[in-house]
Amino acid sequence: MKTPRLRLLQRARGAWQGAREIAGLAIITPLLVCGSAAFAQGASPKQTSPLARFAVEPYMRVTNGATGGVELQVAVRKLVPTNGVGPVIWLAGASHIGETNYYALLQKHLDAQALVLFEGVHNGRKPAQTNAAPAGKTAEATPPSPKPEAAAPEQATKPGERTSLQKDLAESLGLVFQLEAINYTRTNFLNSDLSLKELRDLMDKDDEPAAPDSPKEKRKNEAFETLIKAMEGNSLFGTLLKAGFKMVGGNPKLQAMTKLALIEALGGIRGDLSRMKSLPEDVQRLMEVLIQSRNDAVLRDLRAELKRAQPPASVSIFYGAAHMEDMERRVRREFGYRAESDLWLPAFTVDYVKAGLSVIEATLLRTMVQRQMQELLPTDKEAPSK
Repeated sequence: MKTPRLRLLQRARGAWQGAREIAGLAIITPLLVCGSAAFAQGASPKQTSPLARFAVEPYMRVTNGATGGVELQVAVRKLVPTNGVGPVIWLAGASHIGETNYYALLQKHLDAQALVLFEGVHNGRKPAQTNAAPAGKTAEATPPSPKPEAAAPEQATKPGERTSLQKDLAESLGLVFQLEAINYTRTNFLNSDLSLKELRDLMDKDDEPAAPDSPKEKRKNEAFETLIKAMEGNSLFGTLLKAGFKMVGGNPKLQAMTKLALIEALGGIRGDLSRMKSLPEDVQRLMEVLIQSRNDAVLRDLRAELKRAQPPASVSIFYGAAHMEDMERRVRREFGYRAESDLWLPAFTVDYVKAGLSVIEATLLRTMVQRQMQELLPTDKEAPSK
């Protein structure tokens, strides 16, 4: 006969095992949610960047309700020129999955700006002109026209091909996918990203070139192609994730646990994801290219817009939140801007008590995720800016 103490121990053990499994899933999904792309051509992760002195506040945070509600919030940060001359620059960090109300609020912000520079790995047919409104005017939110093939975030060729895994994740959690919730055909929207070919070319560059058939070069290419296949959901890894998502979507309690773990993982992100600990060299290179090199493309477009005789009245850079720490430092340093204020938008929430989770189960799960994130994220602190 089971005593109350034994039943409690068994329940705690089951909760701990479930927490470990869900925490593991949460750790591998942040790139799908806040920056499924992150590559850069730049300094070795062992070096200290001169941009480090520009301290950047996080772009994601977790808020806790009184009765079991937990919410992930994402910042839209306002930067203003330190000398008072120049347009306002907004850094609109994004979660690639969220609730419909979240994207409605994001759309309202984006429509109010003269120019939106948005992410979207394209097939090489990037638009050459911008429809930005000059200073003193606001871009019109005209009725949508047919969406250009190259104007979808995180895509390389056909619409939806490289985003199916993210869509599956969103559906399994009862959320919506960014590409289906945001209208990218506004006249003030400009694709500001690299092509798939440009990403591949950047992966081929190396400070220490290796022979094309060397093990190092093969690993580097495999990392990139594996990511592409995983995003399409065509790899073994992608197939396993899809199966896991289906299981999550069919179980309300498991769905709540997954959302809670994901919120905790995303809200705990600090520092540059390309410098996460224990990453293989080829994966680290991939992460650098995905974040920093794509940020290079944005800053190149921003630089050109600010040099116009009549620059835009306001600019919003609309990218995954994982890009924003590096982006903010570089905007502040190169263009002489400072952070003025934050607009925090609720991306998605979970009420774990309503879903049937006990406080013990929720606490174990959140603790497990926090510990894993602490082990993975970079530990070096950024010095405050002056």
